[in-house]
Amino acid sequence: MKLASDRIREVVGVLAFCVVVVPVWAEEGNHAARTQLKPILKIGWRLAPDYPMGIQDSAVGYLCGQVVSAGGFTRHPLDIVSRYPDAFGGEASGFTQLAFAIDPGREEHGWHRIADIPGPARQGGAVAVVADEMYVIGGINYAEPYTYRDTFRLQCRDGAWEWGKVEACTLPWPVYGAAASTAVVGAKIYLLGVADFFRAPDAESPDFHTEAGRDGSPVGSALLVLDTENLKSGWKRLADCPGLPQFDAGVAAAGGKIWRLGGIYAPLKKQTDSWLGQFAYYNAVDSWMYDPLTDQWSRLNDMPDGCNRRALTYLDRYVVLVAGYKYPVTWHLDGTRTPAYTVGEKERDWKRFFENTVLVYDTSNGELGTADPLIESTSYPSSAIVGDTIYCLGGEGGPRLWHPATLQVGKIERLAQ
Repeated sequence: MKLASDRIREVVGVLAFCVVVVPVWAEEGNHAARTQLKPILKIGWRLAPDYPMGIQDSAVGYLCGQVVSAGGFTRHPLDIVSRYPDAFGGEASGFTQLAFAIDPGREEHGWHRIADIPGPARQGGAVAVVADEMYVIGGINYAEPYTYRDTFRLQCRDGAWEWGKVEACTLPWPVYGAAASTAVVGAKIYLLGVADFFRAPDAESPDFHTEAGRDGSPVGSALLVLDTENLKSGWKRLADCPGLPQFDAGVAAAGGKIWRLGGIYAPLKKQTDSWLGQFAYYNAVDSWMYDPLTDQWSRLNDMPDGCNRRALTYLDRYVVLVAGYKYPVTWHLDGTRTPAYTVGEKERDWKRFFENTVLVYDTSNGELGTADPLIESTSYPSSAIVGDTIYCLGGEGGPRLWHPATLQVGKIERLAQ
């Protein structure tokens, strides 16, 4: 069976490491249009203490004054099993329920273990922090039913970390949220840009799909909302996004609105494009803004070719898009497909398509720009932002294949001049 964490390995190619000026911004309706991106933010990056194991898709959030990471998946376990024999349920690596926290004010003490996340070990639950409580929603592993529908909540009471299942908040369909895929406005969590992992008709093995979920669910296009001040009401469906159904999307809230800035399109049936033969994932560049007051979507300029960019909001205005990956073909909203690689890129090693790029989208004027790149390349790292400080943990790819233990911390120093 093909593993979820193998999805990028199917592609052969390269993305040259980022520079500050990137000629990749495409205007809506004109995918050939190009312009130069200018710096918007100045970010100073450093490496903080490594996580106890390499990690992908752990649920990361900042609450009770600490950065917390729970669950996830790894092929790079380091010595975690010798310290915690229960780390992977008796296996040498894989899915874990372990959870750890680190105090940003006392980093020298490193990560310490906290209460394990409940339920079957999994990766990629959608994550949101509201009122110093972390919600983890759905997720996947490689045992049936593969993708989950439950919602868990982490709280810290009198110094003790406690998990609970929010019984009234079962999702209407299974969801893989890649440890992100949420936007928080006030007390409400908006969930979008997700996938289902299942065996599609005529497929040999389970895979990620956004075109539709099992039983035809609108998993990749639906917008759900949860009012954390009225949890008994559960998840409610709002207006679907009119764009391509996407996952690993750049989802964030800013200015009271919801932004979806590109992602991955995963059709139910593998397609044959260019020189690579069949493959399952495409860059999806169409981007959208949702207004909760009107329940309406508005189209934005397309994003650059690429995907797997983690979105974080700064000053309730700037959406910072961290890291990424570029697949060989981009699938556009009108159904056309265009090559994303240059002739030279087709000849290069695929491992270099993981990005250290940091893009910045200014929601006040629609300008796309850049910030200083990460120290290490990765793809869709689990992340959180606290004031002017960004925490990026693990991910997939980069110099520490497969799943890095790297904690990259970025201090937003100022607006670029």
